[in-house]
Amino acid sequence: MLQVKMPEAYKIEFLEVPVPEVEKDEVLIEMKRIGICGSDIQVYHGKHKYMKFPVVQGHEGAGIIVKAGKDVEGLKAGDRVTVQPQIFCGQCQPCKTGHYNVCQNLRVFGVHADGMACEYFLTDASKVLKLSAGMSFDEGAMVEPTAVAAGAIRRSGDVTGKNIVVLGAGAIGNLVAQVAKASGAGKVMITDINQKRLAIAANCNIQYCVNTRDRDLGDAISEHFGPNGADIIIDCAAVKASIRQAIHHSRCASKIVIVGNFKEPVEIEMPRLQRREVDMIGVMMYVRQDYEKAIGLIAAGQINTSALISDYFDIKQFKEAYEHIDHHMSDVMKVMITIGE
Repeated sequence: MLQVKMPEAYKIEFLEVPVPEVEKDEVLIEMKRIGICGSDIQVYHGKHKYMKFPVVQGHEGAGIIVKAGKDVEGLKAGDRVTVQPQIFCGQCQPCKTGHYNVCQNLRVFGVHADGMACEYFLTDASKVLKLSAGMSFDEGAMVEPTAVAAGAIRRSGDVTGKNIVVLGAGAIGNLVAQVAKASGAGKVMITDINQKRLAIAANCNIQYCVNTRDRDLGDAISEHFGPNGADIIIDCAAVKASIRQAIHHSRCASKIVIVGNFKEPVEIEMPRLQRREVDMIGVMMYVRQDYEKAIGLIAAGQINTSALISDYFDIKQFKEAYEHIDHHMSDVMKVMITIGE
């Protein structure tokens, strides 16, 4: 079978390797879609702090089960599925308390362990979730980033009726805003300095789309949310300017939720957080209930994933896909890799 390996930054190799043998508790998936996300781009550039080359990428994927081990229950050949790509020890304190997404020994397919960039992918059945009837492979590959958004909203607490600001209108920010809306938030605002991304957010029915290059965030919050301001500010941009905005425009007894992947340390105005009793909450990936929620929301038509897909490339065009992203960074939202089609 074909496998795509990255031996070093900016280099892609296409290998012919044997199709893996299926053990009793495993499933073999014929891969159909792989999404490329921001962390994949960091790996390609050699700037991901938590991985080592060589690596087979691919942690956002969907396909069809072609074989299930004899002890596997609830999954069978022919099922359309996606994969929750976390490998955790189950023994550390976070794992024992249900926080395996921050396992002390956490590994992730496509980052620390070989991922789904291949024609056939073998994994433990426990990491496989069946897609709802009628879901496409595109939607299946979008479950993982939607689960990130579901995890962010879960960590935000009960959002029913709350005023929420999402900083950053990239793919994750867009999905966070959509999941917030689908989870009963009162008013949802998304911000960016990229008007194209804001136009996509508007197409996904996000209520308020604000270009903070042209508009002061505080003025926008006052206009759309009134004197009570924002209950929750969710930072999906993860740059110095965004966290400073979040802190500066936080309200007393409100929340700031950190979703974006900061690439370097930043100074924050700690006295402002303390004196206003603002909760700052970190988010790391997801747990299974977030995956289940993501599948449910997509299947119910409450999340628009198609608007986020910018381009398609065949698996044999992996290098071209990354070059396209590098040359069109401001235009690209989600690039999909197709396999066997």
